Amino acid sequence: MIRVPELDELCEAIANKSALVAGHAAAGRYGALECRRCQIGGMLELARRLDDHRLVRFLEAHKDALGRLMETE
Repeated sequence: MIRVPELDELCEAIANKSALVAGHAAAGRYGALECRRCQIGGMLELARRLDDHRLVRFLEAHKDALGRLMETE
């Protein structure tokens, strides 16, 4: 299991990367968000296999937030 400070940094890095993707893809924003959502899905599967419940919850919430953002496009 990932130690808490490391997990917090990891979650912050994932969120920052998603924000960067959303901010730089003006013309193809929907596609970029869809791609990022798929990437998060892969991370989610890995977190489940690692049995890291806190990371799973974060990634599920993040994936849902990206889905809601895609709906506004």
